[in-house]
Amino acid sequence: MKQRHPSPLTLAGVAGVLWASAALLTAFVVGAAGTPAMDATVSGGLDVFAHANGWIVPLARFFALMGSGLVLFPITVAVVLVLLRQHPWWAAWVAACGLGGLLISQTVKRAVDRQRPQWPDPFETLDSASFPSGHSMAGIYGWVVFGVVALCLLSPPWNRAAGIGLITFGVMMGPSRALLGVHWPTDVLAGWLFAGAWVMTAGAVIVWWRSRVGPD
Repeated sequence: MKQRHPSPLTLAGVAGVLWASAALLTAFVVGAAGTPAMDATVSGGLDVFAHANGWIVPLARFFALMGSGLVLFPITVAVVLVLLRQHPWWAAWVAACGLGGLLISQTVKRAVDRQRPQWPDPFETLDSASFPSGHSMAGIYGWVVFGVVALCLLSPPWNRAAGIGLITFGVMMGPSRALLGVHWPTDVLAGWLFAGAWVMTAGAVIVWWRSRVGPD
């Protein structure tokens, strides 16, 4: 069955909106005098909630493990290798999303150099830069991308179950970081925006390139 893809212009348009939103959020965080009130209020409430519901901490740490390079890198390599023979364009997209997403994450972190939240009784203490959340980005350029691949390439009904499950898992990686107290909510939102913008950009380039070269 012939696959139908969104047009590169549509993908580029969505990417443009996401890039602009990410830039505005970054400017807001950089220009803020201290921690924005929204971040302080939401993070304080999440810290209280997590301490009152200890069961959620191991779950948040599981998300942290699944979004780490130790786990996500070999899975990405395996997915790319599996796709490479029969679906090279999909393989190129998955690889581009992973490599570009990681590069963008590290570049923005170093440029903004935002301090992480500090709590009297922290679940974890990290000294790396906070903005954007790398795990929130990995949830999008890793697990959400895997979900899209599953939705489009697996046979029904497994495609829907696997796709929705992977996409949900990827999106939930962001809130887990805020619940663990290692990121501000705007870090998580920025991670979603930057990763989403890059995934759409890579998709636009791949679809355009495929249309120029041909389906083979």
